[in-house]
Amino acid sequence: MKLALATLYAIPAAVLSALVLAFARGQLDPAIAATSLGLGAVVGAFSLWSARAPGEKWSVDPWGGTALVVFALFALRSFLWLVFESGDSIWVFSPNNLGDLSLHLSYVRYLANGAPFWPENPIFAGAPLTYPVGIDLLNSLLLLLGLDALRGFVWVGLIGSACTAAMLWRWGRGFAVAGFLFAGGTLGFQILVEHRLVDYQSDAAWDGLIVAWKSLPLAIFVTQRGFLFALPAGLALLASWRARFLEPERRAQRLPLWGEWLLYAAMPVFHFHTFLFLSFIVAVWFCFVPAARRHLALVVALAFVPATALVWCVTGGFHAASMIGWLPGWMQPRGEDARFFGIVWFWISNFGAFLPLTAWLLWRIARRREPLPVALLAVPGVVVFVVCCFVKFAQWEWDNTKLMIWAYLIVLPAMWAALRRQREWVQVVACVLLFFSGAASLIGGLAGTLVTGEDRAAAQQPLIGYPLATRSEVEGAAWATRGIPITDRFIANPNYNHPLLLAGRLVTMGYEGHVASHGLGFAERKADVERVLNGEPGWRETAQRLGARWLFWGEQERGAYPDSPQPWRDECRVRTAGEWGTLYDLGK
Repeated sequence: MKLALATLYAIPAAVLSALVLAFARGQLDPAIAATSLGLGAVVGAFSLWSARAPGEKWSVDPWGGTALVVFALFALRSFLWLVFESGDSIWVFSPNNLGDLSLHLSYVRYLANGAPFWPENPIFAGAPLTYPVGIDLLNSLLLLLGLDALRGFVWVGLIGSACTAAMLWRWGRGFAVAGFLFAGGTLGFQILVEHRLVDYQSDAAWDGLIVAWKSLPLAIFVTQRGFLFALPAGLALLASWRARFLEPERRAQRLPLWGEWLLYAAMPVFHFHTFLFLSFIVAVWFCFVPAARRHLALVVALAFVPATALVWCVTGGFHAASMIGWLPGWMQPRGEDARFFGIVWFWISNFGAFLPLTAWLLWRIARRREPLPVALLAVPGVVVFVVCCFVKFAQWEWDNTKLMIWAYLIVLPAMWAALRRQREWVQVVACVLLFFSGAASLIGGLAGTLVTGEDRAAAQQPLIGYPLATRSEVEGAAWATRGIPITDRFIANPNYNHPLLLAGRLVTMGYEGHVASHGLGFAERKADVERVLNGEPGWRETAQRLGARWLFWGEQERGAYPDSPQPWRDECRVRTAGEWGTLYDLGK
């Protein structure tokens, strides 16, 4: 536990140091990487030294131990095979990671290549980078010191998993660990009918069914890399505040003031939704727990300047609020499918027993059958969950899951506190209803099989992974662009796995799904890029208006624009060419 906390302190110390030095220097470099990681190591070592006295005692019961073992198996299976090379191909284990990992790899290499701070968005040149890049910046520091980028993803994933398991245990012991691993509704019970190991909480497993509450480990933790820090750090803060204000018998779980400040102040650059949730809990407990006011006010006051500065960076100067909108019903069926039973089935299939058990918990709180600490955990969580069912906090409504996961996790200890006062058979039934479906989906997802709705019987083929990119093309793009300033813009096929992006270069228009998720208006930009690549009249003027100096023509461009006359072949100088493609200089 002490080692996990020391790691959680070291990570933001290194990242914040790197940010300050990068702003002062104008970019990252190996010297900044070494200095920042060294400072992070010093902070971690200081944490271990200051906590050298005996602390929290561990006692693992059989069921809790089983949950921890399952977590370890999940982490090893997911992150050891997170991304790997086979022949000339780069593969990912999870189909959920095809788009996400390619975006993170772009950020890591773009920052390590010396992008000016605060950087432009490499997938949409000219716009500021409005993404919490803290964990990617950590990987960039490791890359600058010589650790291979793909291996860096694996190591950071494993370390983040270890910290998360420790903090889940601290937050709610085995029930919280199981709740995170096996979150689900009723879809996984289909295994009793089909007898196949698949991720039943994925869109690929069903035809026409809206799967909103996906497997949290597979769809959130593995893909949304900011959670590798935000989840354990957020749980550490919640456990510390609970020990200070609600349950003093947990005194050993309190963090030092400087530790709370560091984790809270750095959170916006790692995961903005987590920062929003923690700030909401601070506000609620400040209002309803008088003993907490002085301490929470001090933490917020100390964190105000650095946290505000980080929020300004990751929101493009506080412009992300435009992505918030009214969306009653969240992802429930609409239009012709919005019949009563269709809506009811949506909530039952996605959340199962969690919703009625939460209602039962609220009833007990209202009848004052539960102590105040239980209410101060459950009620704020329910409020956040309900708000997320009516308001979207990102461009895509599914991204509300990044807040809803916190509403779910903060309710779990309160729910278990109420269940522990029930008969043993009630506890067993509740756990089966809560966790069986998610467990079936998790095991199926880790088995590496994909079932399509069109032909489930014929789709039972184990997959070793999914091809992400061709390594020689990525290396060729990196070689072709050597010596070109990192601020130069490229025109290329807008795709998530384009070699230029994976090599860490700045393109005028990246993958449409990624650009849209950042809340950027891209229709005109995409049309301009396609006009250039199609070689339409005025293509050169369009490229100049986009500020692009270079045009990349490779396998993806040949496939996407087969009828292009490619006028640049006769009008522009070839900077370099190879099996990976050709790079044209539009300025000459």
